[in-house]
Amino acid sequence: MHLDWLTSFVSVAEHRAFLAAAQDLGRAQSRVSEHVAKLEVELGIVLIDRAVRPVRLTVAGEIFLGRAKDVLATLDSARGEMSALRGTTYGTARLACMSSFAGAFVSQLIGRFGKAERNIEVRVMEGPTATLPELLLRHEVDHAIVPLPYVANVPELQWDSLWNEPLRLLVAPTHRLATSDEVSLRELAGESVVTPGSGDGARGLSPEVAALIEAADVRVGAGRRVASPHTLVSMVRSGLGVGVLSESAVRLTGTEGVTVVSLAEASAVRHTVLARARDRRTGEAVQRLSEFIAAAKPPEGTRRA
Repeated sequence: MHLDWLTSFVSVAEHRAFLAAAQDLGRAQSRVSEHVAKLEVELGIVLIDRAVRPVRLTVAGEIFLGRAKDVLATLDSARGEMSALRGTTYGTARLACMSSFAGAFVSQLIGRFGKAERNIEVRVMEGPTATLPELLLRHEVDHAIVPLPYVANVPELQWDSLWNEPLRLLVAPTHRLATSDEVSLRELAGESVVTPGSGDGARGLSPEVAALIEAADVRVGAGRRVASPHTLVSMVRSGLGVGVLSESAVRLTGTEGVTVVSLAEASAVRHTVLARARDRRTGEAVQRLSEFIAAAKPPEGTRRA
């Protein structure tokens, strides 16, 4: 059994596709398929159901995936320990983040990290905020940059604080609140509220905004969750509700055609953390990346926690 076989299998399992796995690994798709096929022959059992799209793991594949990840993590940790003895760190670190951060802040951060740690490969996975905790629990990533409410009540996860930033209210220029410099949450009574991302927040809102609304004892109108901050701005611009975004998201997205208003409540703050699974062993490469992120200058419009 070759390590390349395990690497290809784990990547296919995580991406649910041979082509995406090949692109992520920088290998030909035929080579990835060959690796998985040889692994199945050696084990004497089918690991991936190729008859469906996207492909999915068989029961045996689900069981073996955990073992394969453990082997690769142990090897990565051992490499880190040996490279530390040589004074050089090698390895791979996998980071998940909110889509709104991937294009600007995280890409610049990883670029600076790459110059400082040339022998550490960083793989970045972006996605909807609500999906990031599950990636950590499935050990598909080592760390995730995520708002605290999404991980605070997940006992299998732990985190370190990164930065805090105010939440802002976005309204159409003709909205009754557009001329205010600051509004309280109580003034949103009856308003349709748009928030980014998915999740299980009450009233159709994201968890962090739902918690604020509940604490303020305000009855708002329909809650709408959208896939991205850009969609939120478009909906607000069209008069389909008022929106709530973090300061950094406002700056990254742009606010043409909408008015940004401050929220009066001191609790209207997003707390962003670097989360990880409690049962996940971290090698030297992963530790180096987490330390670099913790020490890095936070995004514009935020302040270090």
